[in-house]
Amino acid sequence: MAVVVIKNKPNLTPQAAMSIFQKGFSGKYGVYKWNRAGGLRDFVVKKSSLIGVAVKLKQENGKTSFVFADFIPSMLFTLLFAGLWYAILMRGKYMAIVDEVKTFIENEPEFK
Repeated sequence: MAVVVIKNKPNLTPQAAMSIFQKGFSGKYGVYKWNRAGGLRDFVVKKSSLIGVAVKLKQENGKTSFVFADFIPSMLFTLLFAGLWYAILMRGKYMAIVDEVKTFIENEPEFK
């Protein structure tokens, strides 16, 4: 799990953040609302059914941050491939997209 703290933006909503991500990753990755139970994240940056990043916007203690982690976007593939062997085999691809999301957050003018 990664965390990037940005300039405090108390009026930034998860929907607005997702819209910024959609514009930034348009044509490259899908960005859509988190649709799994529990509400652990706000939205997803999806590279494929096997590789994605789940993102949560946090507003607390006068600070705005993004918490995000790699995950398998497809529930079917999660059930089939959630074993440790898969995570080890695909670690480089997961870390690449996590780094890309981190770089996007750090460089996006809307978050500065």
